[in-house]
Amino acid sequence: MNQTVYNTSRGHFLEMTNQEFQKNMSRLAIHFDPILAAFAPLYLLYPGPEVLLVIQTLVLATGALAVFLIGQKILKNKLMSLVFSVSYLCFFPVERANLFDFHAVVLATGFLLWMIYFSLQKKWLPALIFIFLALLTKEHVGLIIFLFGIYLFFLRRDKKIGFFISFFGLTSFILTTFVIIPYFRGSEHFALKYYSNLTETSFLESKNYLTRLFFPHLSYMVFSPLEVLISLPEIMINTLSLNGNMRSYYFHYSSLVVPFIFLSAISGASRVKKFKIEYPIILLFIFLNLRSIYCFSPLPIKFLKEPYNYFRINRKRLDLVKDWQKALAGDEIKVSTTPKLAPFFTNRRYYYNFLFDPTYNNVKISKEEIFLRMNKYERADYVIINRDEIGDINKSNLQVVFYKNLIFNKKFKRIFNGNRLGIEVYKKL
Repeated sequence: MNQTVYNTSRGHFLEMTNQEFQKNMSRLAIHFDPILAAFAPLYLLYPGPEVLLVIQTLVLATGALAVFLIGQKILKNKLMSLVFSVSYLCFFPVERANLFDFHAVVLATGFLLWMIYFSLQKKWLPALIFIFLALLTKEHVGLIIFLFGIYLFFLRRDKKIGFFISFFGLTSFILTTFVIIPYFRGSEHFALKYYSNLTETSFLESKNYLTRLFFPHLSYMVFSPLEVLISLPEIMINTLSLNGNMRSYYFHYSSLVVPFIFLSAISGASRVKKFKIEYPIILLFIFLNLRSIYCFSPLPIKFLKEPYNYFRINRKRLDLVKDWQKALAGDEIKVSTTPKLAPFFTNRRYYYNFLFDPTYNNVKISKEEIFLRMNKYERADYVIINRDEIGDINKSNLQVVFYKNLIFNKKFKRIFNGNRLGIEVYKKL
């Protein structure tokens, strides 16, 4: 992502070194997320991945305000709206998505919540603006917009705008997934491999994923479940995939579901009043949220089950990495690094990931196929290794195989060996 924005800021629109093809291509060969180009002007002021991380956090945080305003509109109750807003900020898919690097689709959580709010206000121009922004974050957002239009058409009786939004969303999905991405890629969308054999999808994994996802807000969602069905395409994409990461709450894959969980829960809360069971339900809601926070929240609080561990940074190692970052600065120098060093060395036109992509294991790519990709790092002028990412060299895992391939590669010579700091630098002869 950083390299894509950096190259765009230098006049190479959405260009990146594609890690599968190991050559420079458009980012659109992987995902349709041209919203990345909007970050490029900021890179003229400060070129670095911190820009992406900070803006992602800010956009995601605005979703709390949108949730509050949606609650105000539907419930007419400031206290309950505040409760839902706090619930959003403490919701583990929101927190985990923000912790897991930067992904443009995470921005869609905030955009879709604002789309919902302005649609409730029947302010269609700002609603359409946020729809447009959301569509720029990933190709299958169009399916969500398609169902949102159907929701407006049938449930909200906004037929003209509902039809237009549905048509717009479906058209966007078809164009981006089956025309634009294949055009830049030269073949079909890579993720279609994830659905080549649905019999291998783990039912238990999918069940656990959905249980965790809906659990905190279920006490209200059961009173208005149709709203969450707007996100059904994303739920199916995640639950049917061969890529088990898509059912993990550690990543960003639930970002498009979150807005409609809250729309469903808030709508359900408005209906609870009719049954005169408000107080037991709100107590259950608070209990489920607290339980969810205890079990899944990454907040750095010791008594939680899975607090995020902020490890102390080895300042000497960091300074060493930054020294090499300065020494190898410039578009004319091609660099390959182990993945965790990538943020320091992707401010350049050509960058090659040293290790294989772990998702290959999820889509049953054989070791032989991975080995064929092994020597692609040879395109780089320098290779920088973080030994922590290699592990025990007495083992025979793929990381070690890649590392030994480099060690015995006569085209490269090790020019720096930081034994105690675990950083090694190799130069092409």
